[in-house]
Amino acid sequence: MDFQLYKKMLGEWAYKQEPVFIMGPERSGTSLLFQQVSNHPDFCDFSHATVETFCFVKPWLLLQESSPENYEIRVYLGKNQLEQFQESISPLIERNKMLNEQGMSLEYLNQANKQEIWYERRYKHVIRAFFYHSWKNLGEKRLVEKTPAHIRCVKEILDAFPKAKLLICTRDPSEIIASHKKRYLKEIELGKRADDPSIDWLSHSTEKYLKYFLNIDRIINILKKNDSDKMKLVPYGDLTLSPTNTLQDVFTFIGSNYSAVNSVNTRHRNEQAWDPLLNQAPQKNIINVNDFIPEYERDLIAEKAHLFSDFWR
Repeated sequence: MDFQLYKKMLGEWAYKQEPVFIMGPERSGTSLLFQQVSNHPDFCDFSHATVETFCFVKPWLLLQESSPENYEIRVYLGKNQLEQFQESISPLIERNKMLNEQGMSLEYLNQANKQEIWYERRYKHVIRAFFYHSWKNLGEKRLVEKTPAHIRCVKEILDAFPKAKLLICTRDPSEIIASHKKRYLKEIELGKRADDPSIDWLSHSTEKYLKYFLNIDRIINILKKNDSDKMKLVPYGDLTLSPTNTLQDVFTFIGSNYSAVNSVNTRHRNEQAWDPLLNQAPQKNIINVNDFIPEYERDLIAEKAHLFSDFWR
């Protein structure tokens, strides 16, 4: 197919789709919510893994050869299909190589010329092609994707998929920080070195976490003001303490029948081994904040509490 016709087809396809993107701070219940949505027969089945593509945060990974960095992207595309996908967007790959030679940044999120990079590198079309090929590979069912960090990419998500639905998880800041510290200690117990880069995200300072959460708070409030029909907040406290009502609201928002999640025909999708807790109905994950956060850090969190919106629960 002529590439311009292919790009036009992708645009028409993307405008019809209503993919669900789950995001929010890490350790806020995104995996739990992803599992509930992907169990629904309307959606692609990911009961075997909570795949995080990072495709909006790092779209250049879609243009690179197979590597550990784009493994989860390849899970969506299917085994050995990266090459076929990349062949379909070969003009975009060549364009990006040219821009690399000209010194244009691969990263766009933190750049002053963010919009220029997003446009010139045609990342929107690259991402649309990725999800189109994934959709074909996964049986042409409705797409659901979970990457917490995509909370920073909401404008780009809605640019690529105007009818997308955004599910945004939040949680009490103290519990999120304590959960990070608990997971970090667990990774050390399992044999990882304290300076292992793979667990850097679990060992930030409380000040850094709070700054990140407040940035997410700002993004959410802008979304509520400008695109409230595109997003729904799913506080961890609501999801775990009142799961039935919360999930009914979630599935109403995304346009699917909640009762189908637990139908006889779909129960087999609930079983997966990588995290047995996610095979259970949502329930409160009790964490004693005092065990993981020293008093002076708890005081700092309390001092900043008035800056957070009431959906951090």
